[in-house]
Amino acid sequence: MTSFLGHDKAQRIFRQSFDNGKLHHAWILAGPKGLGKAGFAMQAAQFLLDSHDGQDTPENGFHLDAQSQSASLLAAGSHPDFRLVQRGGKTDKEEKKAREEGVDALEEHELKRNISIAQIRSLQQLFATQASISRYRVVVIDAIDDLERGGANALLKNLEEPPKDTIFLLVSHTPERLLPTIRSRCQILRFDPLSDDQMKQALATIARHLKGAERDALIAAGEGAPGKSLQFIDAGLAELESLANDIMRTGDKNNQIKSDLARKLSLKAATPRYQAFLSCAPSLMARHIKAAATGSGNKRSAKAIDIWREASDLAAMAVPKALDNQAVIFRLGSLMGSLAEPDMRA
Repeated sequence: MTSFLGHDKAQRIFRQSFDNGKLHHAWILAGPKGLGKAGFAMQAAQFLLDSHDGQDTPENGFHLDAQSQSASLLAAGSHPDFRLVQRGGKTDKEEKKAREEGVDALEEHELKRNISIAQIRSLQQLFATQASISRYRVVVIDAIDDLERGGANALLKNLEEPPKDTIFLLVSHTPERLLPTIRSRCQILRFDPLSDDQMKQALATIARHLKGAERDALIAAGEGAPGKSLQFIDAGLAELESLANDIMRTGDKNNQIKSDLARKLSLKAATPRYQAFLSCAPSLMARHIKAAATGSGNKRSAKAIDIWREASDLAAMAVPKALDNQAVIFRLGSLMGSLAEPDMRA
Protein backbone atom coordinates (compact mmCIF):
# COMPACT_ATOMS: atom_id res chain seq x y z
CA MET A 1 0.00 0.00 0.00
CA THR A 2 1.13 3.55 -0.59
CA SER A 3 0.51 6.65 1.51
CA PHE A 4 -2.67 8.55 0.86
CA LEU A 5 -1.97 11.98 -0.57
CA GLY A 6 -2.60 14.80 1.89
CA HIS A 7 -2.83 12.61 5.00
CA ASP A 8 0.74 13.00 6.22
CA LYS A 9 -0.48 14.86 9.31
CA ALA A 10 -2.85 12.04 10.27
CA GLN A 11 -0.10 9.45 9.82
CA ARG A 12 2.29 11.53 11.90
CA ILE A 13 -0.18 11.86 14.79
CA PHE A 14 -0.96 8.16 14.76
CA ARG A 15 2.73 7.18 14.59
CA GLN A 16 3.69 9.51 17.43
CA SER A 17 1.04 7.95 19.64
CA PHE A 18 2.32 4.49 18.70
CA ASP A 19 6.00 5.34 19.12
CA ASN A 20 5.39 6.95 22.52
CA GLY A 21 3.64 3.84 23.77
CA LYS A 22 0.42 5.79 24.25
CA LEU A 23 -1.65 4.40 21.40
CA HIS A 24 -5.31 4.99 22.21
CA HIS A 25 -7.53 1.92 21.98
CA ALA A 26 -10.17 3.65 19.81
CA TRP A 27 -9.86 6.25 17.05
CA ILE A 28 -12.59 8.12 15.21
CA LEU A 29 -11.34 8.94 11.70
CA ALA A 30 -13.46 12.03 11.05
CA GLY A 31 -14.05 14.04 7.91
CA PRO A 32 -16.24 14.38 4.81
CA LYS A 33 -16.97 11.27 2.78
CA GLY A 34 -14.53 10.42 0.01
CA LEU A 35 -11.32 11.72 1.64
CA GLY A 36 -9.77 8.26 1.94
CA LYS A 37 -10.44 7.65 5.64
CA ALA A 38 -11.27 3.98 5.07
CA GLY A 39 -8.08 3.55 3.06
CA PHE A 40 -6.14 5.17 5.88
CA ALA A 41 -7.79 2.79 8.36
CA MET A 42 -6.65 -0.20 6.31
CA GLN A 43 -3.11 1.19 6.15
CA ALA A 44 -3.09 1.76 9.91
CA ALA A 45 -4.46 -1.76 10.42
CA GLN A 46 -1.66 -3.34 8.37
CA PHE A 47 0.93 -1.22 10.18
CA LEU A 48 -0.35 -2.48 13.55
CA LEU A 49 -0.70 -6.09 12.42
CA ASP A 50 2.84 -6.03 11.01
CA SER A 51 4.28 -4.53 14.20
CA HIS A 52 5.64 -6.58 17.07
CA ASP A 53 7.66 -6.06 20.22
CA GLY A 54 11.20 -5.02 19.47
CA GLN A 55 10.52 -4.26 15.81
CA ASP A 56 12.66 -1.49 14.38
CA THR A 57 10.39 0.62 12.17
CA PRO A 58 11.31 3.95 10.53
CA GLU A 59 9.77 7.00 12.17
CA ASN A 60 6.91 8.92 10.52
CA GLY A 61 4.38 7.30 8.24
CA PHE A 62 3.52 3.62 8.04
CA HIS A 63 6.21 2.31 5.62
CA LEU A 64 4.15 -0.73 4.68
CA ASP A 65 5.52 -3.89 3.08
CA ALA A 66 3.21 -5.03 0.29
CA GLN A 67 4.74 -8.52 0.50
CA SER A 68 4.30 -9.01 4.25
CA GLN A 69 2.19 -11.80 5.72
CA SER A 70 -0.36 -9.30 7.02
CA ALA A 71 -0.65 -7.62 3.60
CA SER A 72 -1.38 -10.97 1.94
CA LEU A 73 -3.92 -12.03 4.58
CA LEU A 74 -5.68 -8.67 4.55
CA ALA A 75 -5.92 -8.77 0.75
CA ALA A 76 -7.47 -12.23 1.00
CA GLY A 77 -9.83 -11.13 3.77
CA SER A 78 -8.54 -13.87 6.06
CA HIS A 79 -6.34 -12.25 8.70
CA PRO A 80 -7.30 -13.93 12.01
CA ASP A 81 -6.59 -10.80 14.07
CA PHE A 82 -8.56 -8.37 11.91
CA ARG A 83 -12.24 -7.61 11.35
CA LEU A 84 -13.80 -5.18 8.86
CA VAL A 85 -17.40 -4.28 9.70
CA GLN A 86 -19.53 -2.76 6.94
CA ARG A 87 -23.11 -2.79 5.75
CA GLY A 88 -23.95 -6.02 3.94
CA GLY A 89 -26.14 -6.82 0.95
CA LYS A 90 -29.91 -6.61 1.23
CA THR A 91 -30.62 -10.05 -0.23
CA ASP A 92 -28.86 -13.42 -0.34
CA LYS A 93 -27.91 -12.71 -3.96
CA GLU A 94 -26.30 -9.41 -3.02
CA GLU A 95 -24.59 -10.97 -0.01
CA LYS A 96 -23.06 -13.58 -2.31
CA LYS A 97 -21.87 -10.85 -4.66
CA ALA A 98 -20.32 -9.01 -1.70
CA ARG A 99 -18.48 -12.14 -0.57
CA GLU A 100 -17.16 -12.85 -4.05
CA GLU A 101 -16.36 -9.32 -5.22
CA GLY A 102 -16.28 -7.27 -2.01
CA VAL A 103 -18.83 -4.90 -0.50
CA ASP A 104 -17.53 -2.04 -2.66
CA ALA A 105 -18.91 -3.88 -5.70
CA LEU A 106 -22.48 -3.27 -4.47
CA GLU A 107 -24.48 -0.19 -5.41
CA GLU A 108 -26.03 1.91 -2.65
CA HIS A 109 -29.50 0.48 -3.27
CA GLU A 110 -28.11 -3.06 -2.90
CA LEU A 111 -26.81 -2.42 0.63
CA LYS A 112 -28.60 -2.81 3.92
CA ARG A 113 -29.55 0.41 5.58
CA ASN A 114 -27.52 -0.19 8.75
CA ILE A 115 -24.76 -2.18 10.38
CA SER A 116 -26.67 -4.52 12.67
CA ILE A 117 -26.23 -5.33 16.34
CA ALA A 118 -25.56 -8.93 15.28
CA GLN A 119 -22.47 -7.79 13.35
CA ILE A 120 -21.12 -6.02 16.43
CA ARG A 121 -21.88 -8.96 18.70
CA SER A 122 -20.04 -11.28 16.31
CA LEU A 123 -16.83 -9.45 17.24
CA GLN A 124 -16.87 -11.27 20.57
CA GLN A 125 -15.43 -14.31 18.76
CA LEU A 126 -12.34 -12.21 17.99
CA PHE A 127 -12.07 -10.97 21.57
CA ALA A 128 -12.53 -14.41 23.15
CA THR A 129 -8.91 -15.39 22.47
CA GLN A 130 -5.55 -13.67 22.25
CA ALA A 131 -4.16 -12.37 18.98
CA SER A 132 -3.07 -15.28 16.78
CA ILE A 133 -0.12 -14.03 14.77
CA SER A 134 0.12 -10.30 15.51
CA ARG A 135 0.73 -8.18 18.55
CA TYR A 136 -2.59 -6.39 18.08
CA ARG A 137 -6.13 -7.20 17.09
CA VAL A 138 -7.68 -4.51 14.88
CA VAL A 139 -11.32 -3.72 14.16
CA VAL A 140 -12.26 -1.29 11.38
CA ILE A 141 -15.89 -0.10 11.23
CA ASP A 142 -16.75 1.65 7.97
CA ALA A 143 -18.72 3.65 8.79
CA ILE A 144 -19.71 3.92 12.42
CA ASP A 145 -22.39 6.40 11.29
CA ASP A 146 -24.23 3.36 9.85
CA LEU A 147 -24.61 1.58 13.19
CA GLU A 148 -28.17 0.94 14.30
CA ARG A 149 -28.91 2.09 17.84
CA GLY A 150 -28.55 -1.37 19.38
CA GLY A 151 -25.24 -1.86 17.58
CA ALA A 152 -23.93 1.45 18.90
CA ASN A 153 -24.78 0.43 22.46
CA ALA A 154 -23.15 -2.96 21.98
CA LEU A 155 -19.99 -1.32 20.64
CA LEU A 156 -19.97 1.10 23.57
CA LYS A 157 -19.48 -1.80 25.97
CA ASN A 158 -16.30 -2.79 24.13
CA LEU A 159 -15.06 0.80 24.14
CA GLU A 160 -15.73 1.12 27.88
CA GLU A 161 -13.88 -2.13 28.67
CA PRO A 162 -11.56 -2.58 25.67
CA PRO A 163 -10.18 -6.07 25.07
CA LYS A 164 -6.42 -6.27 25.61
CA ASP A 165 -4.25 -5.14 22.68
CA THR A 166 -7.27 -4.35 20.53
CA ILE A 167 -7.45 -1.18 18.45
CA PHE A 168 -10.72 0.17 17.03
CA LEU A 169 -10.56 2.35 13.91
CA LEU A 170 -13.98 3.95 13.41
CA VAL A 171 -14.60 5.78 10.14
CA SER A 172 -17.09 8.63 10.54
CA HIS A 173 -18.40 11.12 8.00
CA THR A 174 -20.57 12.91 10.61
CA PRO A 175 -18.89 12.48 14.02
CA GLU A 176 -21.12 15.12 15.60
CA ARG A 177 -24.06 12.73 15.24
CA LEU A 178 -22.41 9.90 17.15
CA LEU A 179 -23.40 9.09 20.72
CA PRO A 180 -21.52 11.43 23.07
CA THR A 181 -20.56 8.39 25.14
CA ILE A 182 -18.84 6.87 22.09
CA ARG A 183 -17.05 10.10 21.17
CA SER A 184 -15.81 10.55 24.73
CA ARG A 185 -14.08 7.16 24.67
CA CYS A 186 -12.27 7.72 21.39
CA GLN A 187 -9.47 9.90 20.13
CA ILE A 188 -10.63 11.91 17.14
CA LEU A 189 -8.29 12.10 14.16
CA ARG A 190 -9.57 14.69 11.70
CA PHE A 191 -9.05 14.54 7.94
CA ASP A 192 -9.14 17.77 5.94
CA PRO A 193 -10.21 18.16 2.29
CA LEU A 194 -7.35 18.13 -0.19
CA SER A 195 -6.22 21.26 -2.00
CA ASP A 196 -6.88 21.62 -5.74
CA ASP A 197 -3.22 20.79 -6.45
CA GLN A 198 -3.45 17.64 -4.31
CA MET A 199 -6.70 16.70 -6.05
CA LYS A 200 -4.98 17.05 -9.44
CA GLN A 201 -2.18 14.77 -8.24
CA ALA A 202 -4.65 12.24 -6.86
CA LEU A 203 -6.75 12.14 -10.03
CA ALA A 204 -3.61 11.95 -12.15
CA THR A 205 -2.78 8.75 -10.28
CA ILE A 206 -6.19 7.07 -10.10
CA ALA A 207 -7.82 8.43 -13.27
CA ARG A 208 -5.03 9.21 -15.72
CA HIS A 209 -7.34 9.48 -18.72
CA LEU A 210 -9.01 12.63 -17.35
CA LYS A 211 -7.94 15.85 -19.00
CA GLY A 212 -8.84 19.51 -19.15
CA ALA A 213 -12.43 20.57 -18.50
CA GLU A 214 -13.58 17.12 -17.38
CA ARG A 215 -10.82 16.86 -14.79
CA ASP A 216 -11.45 20.41 -13.56
CA ALA A 217 -15.17 19.69 -13.23
CA LEU A 218 -14.46 16.59 -11.18
CA ILE A 219 -12.06 18.50 -8.93
CA ALA A 220 -14.68 21.14 -8.27
CA ALA A 221 -17.43 18.60 -7.65
CA GLY A 222 -15.20 16.53 -5.38
CA GLU A 223 -14.71 19.47 -3.00
CA GLY A 224 -11.38 18.11 -1.81
CA ALA A 225 -12.50 14.46 -1.67
CA PRO A 226 -10.98 12.20 -4.37
CA GLY A 227 -13.47 9.43 -3.64
CA LYS A 228 -16.35 11.79 -4.31
CA SER A 229 -14.81 12.83 -7.62
CA LEU A 230 -14.44 9.20 -8.70
CA GLN A 231 -18.18 8.65 -8.30
CA PHE A 232 -18.74 11.16 -11.09
CA ILE A 233 -16.23 9.87 -13.66
CA ASP A 234 -18.75 7.87 -15.66
CA ALA A 235 -21.45 10.50 -15.31
CA GLY A 236 -20.14 12.97 -17.89
CA LEU A 237 -19.98 15.60 -15.17
CA ALA A 238 -18.34 18.24 -17.37
CA GLU A 239 -21.36 18.21 -19.68
CA LEU A 240 -23.81 18.40 -16.77
CA GLU A 241 -21.88 21.29 -15.25
CA SER A 242 -21.85 23.12 -18.57
CA LEU A 243 -25.63 22.77 -18.95
CA ALA A 244 -26.23 23.90 -15.36
CA ASN A 245 -24.02 26.95 -15.87
CA ASP A 246 -25.90 27.78 -19.07
CA ILE A 247 -29.18 27.71 -17.14
CA MET A 248 -27.81 29.93 -14.36
CA ARG A 249 -26.27 32.33 -16.87
CA THR A 250 -29.20 32.71 -19.26
CA GLY A 251 -32.18 31.83 -17.08
CA ASP A 252 -33.39 29.39 -19.80
CA LYS A 253 -36.64 31.32 -20.20
CA ASN A 254 -38.03 28.90 -22.82
CA ASN A 255 -37.25 25.90 -20.55
CA GLN A 256 -35.43 24.13 -23.39
CA ILE A 257 -32.25 23.25 -21.48
CA LYS A 258 -33.92 22.16 -18.27
CA SER A 259 -36.55 20.14 -20.17
CA ASP A 260 -33.88 18.29 -22.17
CA LEU A 261 -31.84 17.73 -19.01
CA ALA A 262 -34.85 16.44 -17.09
CA ARG A 263 -35.82 14.07 -19.90
CA LYS A 264 -32.29 12.65 -20.28
CA LEU A 265 -31.68 12.17 -16.56
CA SER A 266 -35.07 10.57 -15.91
CA LEU A 267 -34.22 7.45 -17.93
CA LYS A 268 -33.46 4.34 -15.89
CA ALA A 269 -30.09 3.92 -17.60
CA ALA A 270 -29.18 7.45 -16.53
CA THR A 271 -29.45 6.76 -12.78
CA PRO A 272 -25.71 7.32 -12.09
CA ARG A 273 -25.83 10.64 -13.98
CA TYR A 274 -29.01 11.63 -12.16
CA GLN A 275 -27.42 10.95 -8.77
CA ALA A 276 -24.25 12.78 -9.84
CA PHE A 277 -26.30 15.82 -10.80
CA LEU A 278 -28.11 15.75 -7.44
CA SER A 279 -24.76 15.65 -5.68
CA CYS A 280 -23.12 18.49 -7.56
CA ALA A 281 -26.08 20.84 -8.23
CA PRO A 282 -26.01 22.62 -4.82
CA SER A 283 -22.23 23.14 -5.10
CA LEU A 284 -22.55 24.55 -8.61
CA MET A 285 -25.24 26.95 -7.40
CA ALA A 286 -23.14 28.03 -4.43
CA ARG A 287 -20.17 28.75 -6.72
CA HIS A 288 -22.40 30.78 -9.06
CA ILE A 289 -23.85 32.81 -6.19
CA LYS A 290 -20.39 33.51 -4.79
CA ALA A 291 -19.01 34.53 -8.19
CA ALA A 292 -21.98 36.80 -8.87
CA ALA A 293 -21.60 38.49 -5.49
CA THR A 294 -17.86 38.99 -6.02
CA GLY A 295 -18.38 40.42 -9.48
CA SER A 296 -20.94 42.94 -8.27
CA GLY A 297 -18.98 43.88 -5.17
CA ASN A 298 -22.05 43.20 -3.01
CA LYS A 299 -23.04 40.49 -0.54
CA ARG A 300 -25.09 37.54 -1.72
CA SER A 301 -28.78 38.29 -1.49
CA ALA A 302 -30.94 36.53 1.08
CA LYS A 303 -33.20 35.41 -1.76
CA ALA A 304 -30.34 33.66 -3.55
CA ILE A 305 -29.41 31.86 -0.34
CA ASP A 306 -33.02 30.75 0.11
CA ILE A 307 -33.03 29.37 -3.44
CA TRP A 308 -29.79 27.49 -2.80
CA ARG A 309 -31.20 26.08 0.45
CA GLU A 310 -34.36 24.85 -1.30
CA ALA A 311 -32.26 23.20 -4.01
CA SER A 312 -30.01 21.53 -1.41
CA ASP A 313 -33.00 20.16 0.49
CA LEU A 314 -34.61 18.87 -2.71
CA ALA A 315 -31.38 17.19 -3.88
CA ALA A 316 -30.92 15.54 -0.48
CA MET A 317 -34.44 14.11 -0.24
CA ALA A 318 -34.96 13.11 -3.89
CA VAL A 319 -33.53 9.58 -3.67
CA PRO A 320 -34.60 8.66 -0.09
CA LYS A 321 -38.17 9.74 -0.79
CA ALA A 322 -38.19 8.24 -4.32
CA LEU A 323 -39.33 11.51 -5.89
CA ASP A 324 -40.02 11.58 -9.63
CA ASN A 325 -36.66 12.04 -11.35
CA GLN A 326 -37.94 14.24 -14.16
CA ALA A 327 -39.87 16.53 -11.82
CA VAL A 328 -36.87 16.85 -9.50
CA ILE A 329 -34.47 17.82 -12.30
CA PHE A 330 -36.91 20.29 -13.82
CA ARG A 331 -37.44 21.93 -10.42
CA LEU A 332 -33.70 22.11 -9.78
CA GLY A 333 -33.27 23.64 -13.23
CA SER A 334 -35.96 26.22 -12.45
CA LEU A 335 -34.22 27.15 -9.22
CA MET A 336 -30.94 27.48 -11.09
CA GLY A 337 -32.61 29.63 -13.75
CA SER A 338 -33.96 32.00 -11.12
CA LEU A 339 -30.38 32.82 -10.12
CA ALA A 340 -29.98 34.60 -13.47
CA GLU A 341 -32.60 37.18 -12.52
CA PRO A 342 -31.27 40.70 -11.83
CA ASP A 343 -32.59 40.79 -8.27
CA MET A 344 -30.34 37.88 -7.32
CA ARG A 345 -27.55 40.42 -7.00
CA ALA A 346 -27.76 42.45 -3.82
